[in-house]
This record gives sequence, structure tokens and C-alpha cells, in this order.
Amino acid sequence: MYTPQHFKVVDVAEIKQMIEAQPFGILFSQTEQGPMGTHLPFFLVDEGEYGVLYGHMARANPHWQSTVDNVLVVFSGPHHYISPTWYQKADNVPTWNYTAVHAYGKIEVFEEREALLELLDRSVDFFESGLPKPWKMAESQDYAERILGGIVGFKIVLTKLEGKQKLNQNKSPELQQHVVEALRSQDSAQAAAVAELMERQATKKMAKE
Repeated sequence: MYTPQHFKVVDVAEIKQMIEAQPFGILFSQTEQGPMGTHLPFFLVDEGEYGVLYGHMARANPHWQSTVDNVLVVFSGPHHYISPTWYQKADNVPTWNYTAVHAYGKIEVFEEREALLELLDRSVDFFESGLPKPWKMAESQDYAERILGGIVGFKIVLTKLEGKQKLNQNKSPELQQHVVEALRSQDSAQAAAVAELMERQATKKMAKE
């Protein structure tokens, strides 16, 4: 991923937090039919140097049958168009603020009944954990076991993580604040999320100075 130094996230723990905040990604790999991508939810387990991603996909999806060992998972975070008028200063051009993670690793597919049940149980616990009344796999255990034949599980042992937060860090604090205010004025959840990330970046930078 092309990442100028201004926008690079080097802290592995911070990159992992970015994945956990936006766990729906795209699995990319080279197959016998050419490049292929599948949109999937993932959950990250803190094992090894970079962690391990777990997930599952439909057995009918040909992606898992022909993928090679090395894969890329792309996670996209909040993003929004930035108008040059928002800087309130001449000599600026349109751009796009966004955050993203590229996670590289080796994929291992598994189909065993017990392993799939454990995967589904862990997946449910992960995604239900923030809800007021978390749902448990045990509530539909019989049904879950009946549909096991329709999925395959996988884990991706990560070998490299790249994080990018393009949030106007190359602009002055004054111009950044103008952009934050303009984003806050938009009727958009994405705009509000980008504004919040920009404010966090500014606070973090001030704490270091």
C-alpha cells in the first residue's frame, strides 16, 4: 500500500485496533481463475507477532477451493471527500480522507465439524460482545449443526500489517480544524467519523509535543 510518511501507522497495536474497529474486510488472493476477492467479517486473535484472523465463507464459494497460501485482507475505515473550499485558503485541491489496513498472511482452510463449531461460537461471542443482550450459539445449537455443511472455516496467520490514516496530517493545525468543522456540518455519519479521527490525531500529536 502506498503510504507517505505523514499518513503511516507504525504501531502494530494501533493497526490491530483499526481492524477490530472495522472488522468487515475483503479477502484477496490469486487463484487459478485469476485474482479473486470475497467480502467477509473477520475477528482478530492476538497470537504471534501480528495476530491471526479467523473467519468462514460459504462452501459454494469457489474462492476457498482455488486460493493459494498467501493472501491479502483489506479493511477500510471511515472515509469522506474533502473539498478545497473547506481549507478557507487558496492553493488547495480536492482530496479524500480515509483510513485503511492491509493485512498479509498465510491462509489455512478447515472443514472439521468440531473446529467449525468452535469457530462459529468464537465468532458469535466476538461480534455479540458489545450488545446489551448478547446472543449465544447455544440458543440455536441444533440449527447451527445442521448448516455446518454449508460453510468452511479458515485462519490467516498474519506475516505483515500496513496501516494508513490519511487525515490531513500534512496540513497546518489551522487548516485541519477548518476541515473538521466542515465535516461536522455535513449530514453524514462517515463525515462525523472522519472528523472524530482527525481530532484524535491532533490530540495525540499535541500530547507528544
